[in-house]
Amino acid sequence: MLTDILGRVRSELAGWVPDLREALAAREPAEVVEAVLTETEANLMRIVETTPDPGWTAPHMRAFTISGAIYVAFYLALAARGRTAAWVWEVCDAATRAHFARMGAFEKKLASDGMFGFPMKALSRWVAGRSQRAPVGDWVFRFVEGEEGFAYGVDYERCAIRELAVRSGAADFAPYICLADIAGSEAFGWGLQRSETLAQGGRRCDFRFTQGGPTRVRVHLPVVDANGR
Repeated sequence: MLTDILGRVRSELAGWVPDLREALAAREPAEVVEAVLTETEANLMRIVETTPDPGWTAPHMRAFTISGAIYVAFYLALAARGRTAAWVWEVCDAATRAHFARMGAFEKKLASDGMFGFPMKALSRWVAGRSQRAPVGDWVFRFVEGEEGFAYGVDYERCAIRELAVRSGAADFAPYICLADIAGSEAFGWGLQRSETLAQGGRRCDFRFTQGGPTRVRVHLPVVDANGR
């Protein structure tokens, strides 16, 4: 469980707090902002108790899981005050874009070039193979070799972020967390193409990456069931 790396989780939250505070302060009074941030930390500590850790051999999946847990913890603090999933995501989107903008040039280069280097592709290919035998921290996915139109891709068949959101009582918010990938692609030049996600009612999350390419992501919100509800 993520409780084994609480120091890392707390450090990640501390890095996000300035951006969450600024984004929320544009919409709520100071006393509410501080109360929400305090509750976010408490929520996060509860979430990590039931969230599997992908482990140090899957560092990118670990990072995805932690950031997803932070989004969910923040949402729960605001949902308790009657805020909708869409409203909370507006705050999160502003915070996410500010967070990426604050990163230094070297960090941004790593986030950009690192996605397309041999080490990341090899790691993703290996972790994907492992996940087909048993979930890696609640992630199950397949590596997609590059072809004309994209450098490489991954098809998620089980999303740990969706799972932790549902488990934590934040199922309504899960589809919105998918939108964070748009901000990431635009900030770091991932050239993300995606037609569906599990949280937005799809059969899979079909990520395709092209360094420096345009971001083309289909968004399926609001999510409706088979009866159109």
